[in-house]
Amino acid sequence: MAVLNFDIKTVKLPSGEEAKAVFLTGSIDATTNQTFEGRLSDILNAGTRNAMLVLTNVKYINSTGLGTIVKCVDSFREKGGDIKLVGVPAKVIALFEMLGLLALFETHETIEAAVASFGKAKAAEAKAAPTVKFPLQFKHPVTGMGLNASQPGRFKDPRSGDYFNVTAEGGIEFYEMSKVRMAEMKVHCDLDFGPAVSALAQSLATLARLPLPTAQAAKRGIEDATTLVRKHAAQGGETCTVLLVGDPDKIQVGFVAHGAALNIAKDDPALKALEGILDEVKYVLLPNRGWLLALTKRSH
Repeated sequence: MAVLNFDIKTVKLPSGEEAKAVFLTGSIDATTNQTFEGRLSDILNAGTRNAMLVLTNVKYINSTGLGTIVKCVDSFREKGGDIKLVGVPAKVIALFEMLGLLALFETHETIEAAVASFGKAKAAEAKAAPTVKFPLQFKHPVTGMGLNASQPGRFKDPRSGDYFNVTAEGGIEFYEMSKVRMAEMKVHCDLDFGPAVSALAQSLATLARLPLPTAQAAKRGIEDATTLVRKHAAQGGETCTVLLVGDPDKIQVGFVAHGAALNIAKDDPALKALEGILDEVKYVLLPNRGWLLALTKRSH
């Protein structure tokens, strides 16, 4: 059974107001999620409007946990405060990047940087006025139900539980967290780990009810990507984390590493070849200096 331990400390912000630094150790998943949400709700209900989640020692977050973090951030912002993330592990940052969630959070490497950022809140509030007319009406992309945003920001559809980010320009990002299926593997880069990743990707594709051609294309991409990772691995001890995400629209496979295995030239012919198989190939340096190679194959 997963365990999540809490160490909560009081921190003074530049304004003189108190905030809570919540140090987490363990996993945020179906087993611990209720306790996690309850502790954050207790902080907010006690009158503390600002908090920092220190995720340095969090080993795993599933889709339920991610949805809860988004929900809690929204709750704190509704009360005029915020939650900021500190020390986010490379694989969690990579997962945020793959899911398009980085825009929803503010992340910092240290508590000191997070504390200082609260002092800049007033300047951030003086952002440009919306360039489209609000309230903005739009439809849920899956259910077709009408939705209404009174202003730019992050919103939760109470009927589906899905999240939306609405920009001042009227752009809408949709996060259907309730239907996301995720898996994670840690592998040695010099081993032939392609078959294991492909088998797990096939299981996710089946759970997400993705069509067979989508799963087959993802399998080819995985085979080529694992060959590329093995080719660049500098030593036998180097490891790589593989993140797999499936939903009814697509399957994504992310390779995360800090060493030579993912130190790939952006014009490498192997990356170009992957682009011919998949719908999107993303190769980025993460904020905490880890590398992410993310493959996406959509169902249409």
